[in-house]
Amino acid sequence: MKQDLSSHGYEMIRQMERHQQEGEVTYQGLALKQGQEVIIKEFSFADSDANWARFEAYEREVEILKQLQHPRIPSFIDALETPEGFCLITEYQEGKSLAEKRNFTPEQIKQIAISILEILVYLQKCTPPIIHSNIKPENILVAPYTNGERFPTAYLINFGCARMGIEESWSHHFSGTSGFMPPEQELNGTVTINSDLYSLGVTLVCLLTSTSSTDVRKLIDRDHRLNLKKLTPQLSELFTMWLEKMVSPNSKDRFQNAGAALAALKSIPVFSDATNFQNIAMGMQSVKVSAILGAVSIAALVVLGTSLTVFRQQRYQNNFRNTQTAQQERTIPRFAGNSSIAKLLETSECPGCNLRGVNLAAVKLEDAYLRDADLFKANLRGVELRGARLQNANLKAAQLQGANLIKAKLQEANLSRARLEGANLTHSNLENTQLQQAYLSGASLARAVLASANLQQANLYGANLTSANLRAANFHDANLRDARLKRADLKGANLKGANLSGANMDRANLRGVDLRRATLKDTSLRRVDLVGANLAGVKFLDAELEGANLKGANLKNANLLGANLENVNLQGANLQGAIMPDGSLIE
Repeated sequence: MKQDLSSHGYEMIRQMERHQQEGEVTYQGLALKQGQEVIIKEFSFADSDANWARFEAYEREVEILKQLQHPRIPSFIDALETPEGFCLITEYQEGKSLAEKRNFTPEQIKQIAISILEILVYLQKCTPPIIHSNIKPENILVAPYTNGERFPTAYLINFGCARMGIEESWSHHFSGTSGFMPPEQELNGTVTINSDLYSLGVTLVCLLTSTSSTDVRKLIDRDHRLNLKKLTPQLSELFTMWLEKMVSPNSKDRFQNAGAALAALKSIPVFSDATNFQNIAMGMQSVKVSAILGAVSIAALVVLGTSLTVFRQQRYQNNFRNTQTAQQERTIPRFAGNSSIAKLLETSECPGCNLRGVNLAAVKLEDAYLRDADLFKANLRGVELRGARLQNANLKAAQLQGANLIKAKLQEANLSRARLEGANLTHSNLENTQLQQAYLSGASLARAVLASANLQQANLYGANLTSANLRAANFHDANLRDARLKRADLKGANLKGANLSGANMDRANLRGVDLRRATLKDTSLRRVDLVGANLAGVKFLDAELEGANLKGANLKNANLLGANLENVNLQGANLQGAIMPDGSLIE
């Protein structure tokens, strides 16, 4: 049902797009006072299938759009909160997305590429640079154009996945679209200044081959490569090589930035010669061959051809080195003792090494490769491990107080009983990690991934878990007193017996969690999603539950004395034996 936004000065006219799973609906609307057409993107917290982590994407999109002023990026107009959620309002741009099936000539597709590259040049010159991170046919609009116009005008929309600065990593689910994300983004959740070039390149291949976004994976092999010679045999050698450079799996082999890609593209002919062009163009919109060939200088083609030839040679050499490295990693020997420490300090690499009990306090090991290493009881106080690869490492009882583990990869590592007080684990990946009885008081885990991690009896007093992915994590009997869990995704988590007194859990997703016997005294749970949660025997003393969704929740024998239940949805909830805010007992 459409919301009534007239009190905010807007009216929803028609629904344009709906993503039920994400709780997102896009409407064409009207700004009543100005009589201006607008786009209204609505995110509903009440939607039964809504993913609350998406709210953060809206906040980032608002922040980014406010600072952008480009004629081919729809302008930010307004952002407002509603009882049901949040609305983002932007300028309306007439046109259709590239996802809608239409016949563009290769020359028109080249012009679309130039249009988007011009926008990317603008974004990359921002301070810090802005990476769109979700370029695909659906996010490129083409304005209507008459038969008298040769080329369409392209617009870039939907900045919900955008990032400010290439150092920012984002571990949430909505980080891009599979098939269009470059390998560094899809595999590691990181981006480079030229990550958008890969996505644009794949989008162009979709247009050139009439492939839908849902089928794009069929064009890409398991090494993230596209066989462009087979897919686009009609194109000139130079244009094919330009595309190959755009969609290279290795970011170092792509154009350095959008400006370099744009400068190279402008002088490239789409077709190899006039005869071939005339054969291809039959049945398509007519384009003067002389206009194509006349724009190309021999000198430019020689320079570009040389550049792309060097690129292919470099790519071959890089592939050979990568293959050799992979083979070496499979047979890498295990080092031990002083040789391990020496190797680590010299190369920042020591996978599988025996480093039990070593003293590496305050050592700089940024981006270190320590996969499978044994660091049992190691002293790593204040160590610099930003971006380190520690998958499956043994860090049991290790001392990591104050360590910098931003964006570290710790999947399936053993950190049980580890000392991580005050450590910075922002954006880190701790999926399936063992953290039983770990000390994490005051640690920063904002936006970290802890899905399916085991934090049983862990001490997270005052820890920052804002917007963290905690799906199916085990917090049985954990201490989360005064922890910050605002907008955290805890769907399916086990919080049985956990102490959440004084914690901030506003807008968190607690759908289906087990909170039996948990303590939530003075906890802030505004607009929290507790649909179907097991809250039997929970102590909600003086808790703030304004606008919370407790539909179908089990509140048997729960203590809600002094709790604020204003606008709480208790439809179908089990309140047998519960003590209500006024002290009354539900029989």
